[in-house]
Amino acid sequence: MGSTGVKVRAIAWTAFQETLRRKVFYLVGFLALLAVAIIASSAVTTHMATEAGETAVVTRVQTSTVVEILDVWQFAVGVLSLYLGAIALSSEVAGRTLVNVLSRPVEYATYLSGRWIGTLGFLWGFQATGVLLAVGTAIVFKTPHSAVLWLACASMFVSAFFFSGVSLGLSVMMPPPAAGAIAFFLTILPSIVEDTLHHPRWIGRALSNVAYYASPAKMPVSLLGESFNKEALHPAYALYERILGENLLYAIVVFAIGCAVFSRRETRLR
Repeated sequence: MGSTGVKVRAIAWTAFQETLRRKVFYLVGFLALLAVAIIASSAVTTHMATEAGETAVVTRVQTSTVVEILDVWQFAVGVLSLYLGAIALSSEVAGRTLVNVLSRPVEYATYLSGRWIGTLGFLWGFQATGVLLAVGTAIVFKTPHSAVLWLACASMFVSAFFFSGVSLGLSVMMPPPAAGAIAFFLTILPSIVEDTLHHPRWIGRALSNVAYYASPAKMPVSLLGESFNKEALHPAYALYERILGENLLYAIVVFAIGCAVFSRRETRLR
């Protein structure tokens, strides 16, 4: 166990360093920061509204600013998660470093786990930066919010976990673009088929139910929207936490299947 842990950490650190050298990270990071700067500039208008006594307008603008910062950053992390997860293996194959690594006493699952952990560590660090920016903005503006905000932030980290794990697991079985596209498609599949769950034909109902239950769990509400809801609601925390947990497990299962398939492709990789 100790030897495996050392190998995983070494591979993860290498993957983390490789990610920092990818140009796509700096491009996406720059665009995200630019968008945040533009969004934050809207706060300038609140000064005039405050002087005019328009407190409702000020609160609405400030709340919108926090939400938009989180939305922009989540989108950026989603793009990076799909991209980095999908190419984590193919980049090693293209660089001809995979055979050298696997020629040593490194198990296939250990190698893929290290790649995923390194990529995920980077993604979570990047996500944390965006969350800190948004939370800092909320503190400065004294934006009223509910405890659901912290669950909404947690869902963003789960999203990075899901996209990177599923796209990496699928990339073992298909080209990176297809792996990333399918990983994203799975998240919207429940919304696509839920209207056909009661299809008049049994074959339509059967296919819809298979697709619905084979896809990840769908969050019934926007957690970010609920975070700033002023109404006296009673959020279903247990339900939200269960859905996040199911999506974590979903990603782990897909990744485990990818590891199993990867271990059987030894001769092709060589």
